[in-house]
Amino acid sequence: MRLPAPAPAQPAAKPEPLNTPEELEADAIDNEILMRTMHSVSVDDLETSATLRDSTELDAREMLDAAQRLADRGDRRLQRLTAGSAPADTITAAREEAARRRHTLDLVNDRVAMLSELIEMARADEDGPSGARRIGFGAFRYDGSGRLIRPTEVATLSAAFQRKFLKPLPVSAWGETATHELLGFDHRGRVDVAVGPDGAEGRWIRAWLEHSRIPYYAFRTALLGSSTGPHIHIGPGSARIRTLSRLSGRSARSRNP
Repeated sequence: MRLPAPAPAQPAAKPEPLNTPEELEADAIDNEILMRTMHSVSVDDLETSATLRDSTELDAREMLDAAQRLADRGDRRLQRLTAGSAPADTITAAREEAARRRHTLDLVNDRVAMLSELIEMARADEDGPSGARRIGFGAFRYDGSGRLIRPTEVATLSAAFQRKFLKPLPVSAWGETATHELLGFDHRGRVDVAVGPDGAEGRWIRAWLEHSRIPYYAFRTALLGSSTGPHIHIGPGSARIRTLSRLSGRSARSRNP
């Protein structure tokens, strides 16, 4: 009795490649962008050239976009291999590569944030404050957008000031204090910085605020009922607490005749 011929062996499934030719080409382009845009730049260089500031901003955007595309391709590649029949070691390599790309994106985000601070510092140094108007002896007012400064903006201003002057931003009051209560002011959401408005530090802070359209009051000296000494009040003017109390009382009486 003749035995049946063995069935022909099925060809082994071709393992899915870690990178497609299209992905390799796109990775090469984005890596070249990262290499081209990750150059060093100083505040002094940025201060002397508006063209350099503009090109640095453009480089920062291109750098961030390239890093984001690299990270996204790494994530998609890992998802594709995990959903398919890729060997375990191929998936492990893809997972490690995706993690490296995400780490690079984090570093690029940090660098872009630093470059933004340097550019803001350079613009403040070049432009100088010019939008404030005098409101009396020793006091200036800039209305800007009329809004309160955001906590993230305080953090950005503090970091930029530290980088520029090599010392912390001298915040003397953030929000309500006993002094403001004594003077009868509602200081919620406002920030006081203990610098004179005409010195290098004060002029730089005022220019930074004007560039961001953040309102401020600048006091050259102590003013009875308004200021205990030279400082920059960041934010719109503080309303009188007693005035607010009277308005609240009127509103309550109108609701309860």
